[in-house]
Amino acid sequence: MKNVVFKLKFNHPNNFQTPKLNENHFSYICKRARAMYNEGKDFCCFGKVSELGYNNFGNIDDFQKMKNHIKEKSKDKTVFYKCVISLIEEDAIEKGFDTRIRWEQLMKNNYSKLAKQLGIKIENFEYVCSVHMEKGHPHIHFIAWDKKQEILKTNIPKTNFANIRKILTNDIFKEDLQQLYDTKNKSKDEYKNYLEQILNISDDEYSKILKELQSLDIDLNKSKLFNIKLEEKYINEIFKEIYLLRKSLPKTGRLSYAFMSDEIKQQLNLISKKIIDNNLELNTSFIKYIKSIKSITEFATKDEKYIEKNVKNAEDEILKFTSNQILKICKEMNNREFIFKREILEENRKQFENEQILNLVYNLMNFITKSDNKNKNRNIIKNKTESLVAKKELAKKLENKSQIDWENER
Repeated sequence: MKNVVFKLKFNHPNNFQTPKLNENHFSYICKRARAMYNEGKDFCCFGKVSELGYNNFGNIDDFQKMKNHIKEKSKDKTVFYKCVISLIEEDAIEKGFDTRIRWEQLMKNNYSKLAKQLGIKIENFEYVCSVHMEKGHPHIHFIAWDKKQEILKTNIPKTNFANIRKILTNDIFKEDLQQLYDTKNKSKDEYKNYLEQILNISDDEYSKILKELQSLDIDLNKSKLFNIKLEEKYINEIFKEIYLLRKSLPKTGRLSYAFMSDEIKQQLNLISKKIIDNNLELNTSFIKYIKSIKSITEFATKDEKYIEKNVKNAEDEILKFTSNQILKICKEMNNREFIFKREILEENRKQFENEQILNLVYNLMNFITKSDNKNKNRNIIKNKTESLVAKKELAKKLENKSQIDWENER
């Protein structure tokens, strides 16, 4: 397991023995047998100590002067943090940390970040280092302090220790981590793409299955709600679960996993797991993503609980994402059903209007027909009346002519 070890300790400034202990520690790390000595010297010491004129992160060749400086600063209650960065031999060789120059570069690259985590302003951050090529675990010792310390501050938060390990890990195992991050990002993108393909409903498809959706509680048909590439026996089951879940969702408010009740979250997680477990591409991407998260975390720590927690968070992240996609589908289903129903209502309204127009035309035609018939009847009656009057007048005329005119007769 690739891992960076970082340790830190200090002697309390108020302890009368501290100046001597700090002085001795400096001598120990610089003159130990396996220390990689400065050229032409019997000690190893490099760093940045501006108060003594060492500003360029190079060798510190005046051993005694440096030793006295640490002693005097300790008497002034300055806190000296004694730190160690260590690698296993295999990783040290692979990453080039079997040479002093690589350790020096590590400190130059990250001293400003280390200063921040130790709570020291970058312009006041001072340090001295010594590289030890010890068999099994090459490492570097460094002593760091605040050259203008005014307030006694000794404790470093635990989170800062984790941050320092992460900073060093990101530098030492940069290439390895980049591959893992690439795998993580790629697998996550693949997962999203596969999920989008699976949870995809076209408008035409939805219109066709709306009637089946409405009767789903009674008799679940085999039509597919979405283009889901699962084992056949799971298709209808997931289809039904999503539809029934939709009926229990809040009628108002935003459909987001974060705002759902614990009961609905549990239902969403179960559906998400079922989809993941029964789609090969999705399951493969999911496993790759989780493994990459686990490997990245293992670079930073050996704490099994912390690794387990990070893995669990990654799994929850995927389930949350999947659940939000399911909720998105539910929202789309609601919108489409609303549109579909509105279209039906619009169609019914048009049909009703057409029927009303037809009824109006029919009634008008009927009215016109009846009116025409009435007029015809009036004319018939009028004609009949006129005929009777004429006959009466004719009868009267004939009645006057009923006496015989004998003279004319002759």
